[in-house]
Amino acid sequence: MVVSERRLLVRFFQIGSVLALAGSIHVLTLLLPWYTVRADSVSTSVLSGYLLPETLALSVAGGVLAGLSLLVTSFSQRPMAVRTVLVVLSLLGGVLAMVSPLYLGLVRVPALSVAGEPGIGFFIALFSAIVILALGGVALMTRPRVVEIPYQGYGGVSGATVSSTQPMETTSFEVAGEVEEGVVCPICYTSVEAENAVRCSSCGVVFHSGCLDAYVNINGTCPNCGRAVV
Repeated sequence: MVVSERRLLVRFFQIGSVLALAGSIHVLTLLLPWYTVRADSVSTSVLSGYLLPETLALSVAGGVLAGLSLLVTSFSQRPMAVRTVLVVLSLLGGVLAMVSPLYLGLVRVPALSVAGEPGIGFFIALFSAIVILALGGVALMTRPRVVEIPYQGYGGVSGATVSSTQPMETTSFEVAGEVEEGVVCPICYTSVEAENAVRCSSCGVVFHSGCLDAYVNINGTCPNCGRAVV
C-alpha cells in the first residue's frame, strides 16, 4: 500500500495501537488455562501459562515488545524510522509470543509423559501471536507515496492545443522563508521544511525546490496555478 507521509504516520500509529492491544491480550492469556493434563482417568490438572517460567518469560517479552510499538509511533515523526522499528518489534514480539504456547504444547507437556489437551488460553495466545506477526507484515508493506510527474505540455495542457494567439500569464518563484507546520508539497505529498521550500509569487503555494525544478523542466508552469514560469 502506498500513502503520503502524513497518512503514513497515522497508519503506523494505528498499527502500533493494534500491536499494543494484541500484545496485552497475549500477556493476559497467561492467566487462562493453556493445557489440561491427565495423569490417569480420574485426576486432571490445569496448566496456565504463568505457571512455567519459560512460557511466562517468552509471553511477557513478546507482549512488551509489541506494546513498545505504540510508544514509538506516538513520539517519532520520521516515517521510515517508525516503519523499521515497527517491523523489528512486531517480528521479534510475534516470534517470542508464538514460541511460548508451542513450547508448552510440544516440549513441556510431552516431557511429563501424560495426556493433555490445549485449553482456550493456548489458542488465544497462538492467535494473538499470529496477529502480531501479521501486523509486522502490514507495516513492512506500507511505504511512502511515489508520484510520477506527468507530461502535460507547456502551460499544463497538450502542446498541440496551445495557441500562439493566447498570451499566457507568467509567474516566478522565491525562497519561501518560514513555512507553517504541516504544509505538504502538492507534487510529492510530503511535508515541506523551510530550508528546501519555494513559493509561487502568484498563487502563494509552497513546494519542495527539487520537486518544483523537476516539474518546471517538464511542463514549464506552476503546478498549482498553471502560469508560465519565467
